[in-house]
Amino acid sequence: MERNNYLQIQPIQEVIKEHLRQNTMQFKDEYKIYFIRSGSISLTVGEKIYEGNNKSLLFVAPGQQAVLYQSSQALEGEVLLFDTDYFLLCLKNQVKLCFYPFFQFNNFPILKLTGIQWKNLMAIKDKISFEINNRESINDDLLCRLYLNVLLIEIERMYNFNESENHALPSRKHLITARFKKLVEKNFLHLRKVSAYAEKLYITPTYLNDTVKTITGQSASEIIYDRLIQEIKGELIQTELTINELSYQLGFNDVSYFCRFFKKNTGVSPQVFRETNHF
Repeated sequence: MERNNYLQIQPIQEVIKEHLRQNTMQFKDEYKIYFIRSGSISLTVGEKIYEGNNKSLLFVAPGQQAVLYQSSQALEGEVLLFDTDYFLLCLKNQVKLCFYPFFQFNNFPILKLTGIQWKNLMAIKDKISFEINNRESINDDLLCRLYLNVLLIEIERMYNFNESENHALPSRKHLITARFKKLVEKNFLHLRKVSAYAEKLYITPTYLNDTVKTITGQSASEIIYDRLIQEIKGELIQTELTINELSYQLGFNDVSYFCRFFKKNTGVSPQVFRETNHF
C-alpha cells in the first residue's frame, strides 16, 4: 500500500524485518535516517556496500536502491522515516531536501558521531518521538515538522564538520546520476526531455537513462517528473495561487493538461490535493 504525508520512528529491527520481505530497504519517495546506537548494519546502496556501527547515522534517499547486506545480532537503534509531502507541509522557504549533502547520491551516506554529537541528536529525535506519540491537534503536528527541520540542519552541520576519512570515490555511474539530478534541480521548469539533459552531460539519452535506472531504479524521465510534481505540491500547499496561475507559472500552457499530468502522477487533482493538505 502506498503511503504519503507521514513521519515515523521505528525500532531498527522492525524496519529490517519489514523490508526483508520486500527485498528492499526503500520506498519510492521515502527518506530514512538510521540511528545506530550499538552493533552494526551493512547496506548495499546502488553498487556499493556501506557499514554503519556504534553511534553513527546512515542515510537513504528516494531513488536509492538499498538492500540489507548483513547486520549484527547486537544491532540496536531506531529509524526515522518521512516522505517529501510531509516535509513540504512545514515551512515555505525551508531548505530543499535535495540540498542536504547526506541525501545526495555522490556523497558518503554515513556519519560517525562523537559522544556529544550523538547525545545532542538523540535529544532532538526523542522530542520528535514524544510529539508524534502525543499530538492531538494540527499545531502539535507542526511542532513535529519544525523539530524535523532542526534535526536535519544539525545533522548537516555535523556532516560538513566531520568530513569522514572513509569517503570513497564515487563510481562513474554515481557521478553521472548526481550531475543529472543537479541539472534537473536547476532546469526542470523549462527542460523536461531526457535528450536535453543527455546533451548537457555529453552522453547519449540511452546511456543516461540506463545509468540513472541502474543507480536509482527509476528512469531519467521519472526523476524529472518527480521533481516537477514536488514543486507543484509545494506551490499548492504553500501559496494562494489559483490553479490557472500556477499552471502558467510552471510552464504549462494548457491548464487541462496540467491537471491531467498532476492527477496521473499523484492519483488526485491539484484542487483535491490542495484542499486535503492546505492548512
